[in-house]
Amino acid sequence: MITVLFRWDIKPQCEQAFKEGWSEIIHRNIEKYGALGSRLHKSHDNQWISYSQWISEEHYKNAQNCQDKHEQARIKMITAINRTYEPIIMVPILDHLLASETSQPQLLP
Repeated sequence: MITVLFRWDIKPQCEQAFKEGWSEIIHRNIEKYGALGSRLHKSHDNQWISYSQWISEEHYKNAQNCQDKHEQARIKMITAINRTYEPIIMVPILDHLLASETSQPQLLP
């Protein structure tokens, strides 16, 4: 298993479009490409940060190289972004997370 960390600077007026596009891409990755789930965060300095877990680095790379019906979701994300930082691929070393009791995505305030 791997975890990939993503960071973006988002145009303030485009935050909703970014969240919609991000959600569509995440659901596609889970359904078709071996993603185990993802979370999206916003830091106090307005950076948007996401981390996704994947079965393997190969599954992650395959999802990045595909063209499918979710191209509109990518466009929503791309047009909302001011700056994209290089993704960071991480391999877990220790795990002290509690298992989630729900498998449904939760919207946080």
